[in-house]
Amino acid sequence: MSAPSEVPASGASTGTVQQPFRTLLGAGVGNTLEWYDWSVYAIFAPFFAAQFFVDDSPTGALLSTLAVFAVGFLMRPIGGFFFGWLADRRGRRFSMTTSMLLMAAGSLVVGIAPTHSQIGIWAAVVLVLARLAQGLAHGGEIAASYTYIAEIAPRARRGLWSTSLYVSVTAGIVLASLIGAGATSALGTDTVRDWAWRIPFLIGGLLGVVGLHLRRTLPETDAFTGQDDDSNSTGAAPRSTRVLLRGLAASKISWPAFSG
Repeated sequence: MSAPSEVPASGASTGTVQQPFRTLLGAGVGNTLEWYDWSVYAIFAPFFAAQFFVDDSPTGALLSTLAVFAVGFLMRPIGGFFFGWLADRRGRRFSMTTSMLLMAAGSLVVGIAPTHSQIGIWAAVVLVLARLAQGLAHGGEIAASYTYIAEIAPRARRGLWSTSLYVSVTAGIVLASLIGAGATSALGTDTVRDWAWRIPFLIGGLLGVVGLHLRRTLPETDAFTGQDDDSNSTGAAPRSTRVLLRGLAASKISWPAFSG
């Protein structure tokens, strides 16, 4: 099959990454944001639990808040499936950017959400919806970013480039921990419990704007634009299916041997 004669669109990958550091930074910033927001919720839950749940004891309110934290995990596999599908339809860059903005929006909602004393039980509903959105985005970020790095990296550097995602995950957790320690030390636990717990979530929303600036200029991968040797043509089987069939053919398995 001959290579497409069209000139690649602006931002498309042509086989050589011109700015590898910027590409790795743009791909990793979403993971940093995802794990930052995920960790911030767990770190500051003891401070804002009573703001959303009214219970006879602080422990009961905290357990309710942590239950909402667990709800986000239910959406992660769904997010992986949806954003993986979206990455195949609209591109890896589009999928990564959308999941990152969804996570940032969820963080912003938590940061400005009204409390139980203001709107009653609806405060908990808002918190649950924000966490569901973040869980969906978290699963999507993992699916899209890991695929993107595997496809955009030079063939001889794919293993090395993939480690950048683990670095970005650690960076998000460390950043959340530092903000937690800094806020309680500088402002005191009472101030954090009253209103300052919102600051880390607002920072998460701001990080989404920074991530958008980095990701909107990322090159698309050749695997999606159709410029690599394994790209799909009209009517061709999906790439993953063709790879599976090639593996089965190479293994020289005799299928009738399994019938008896």
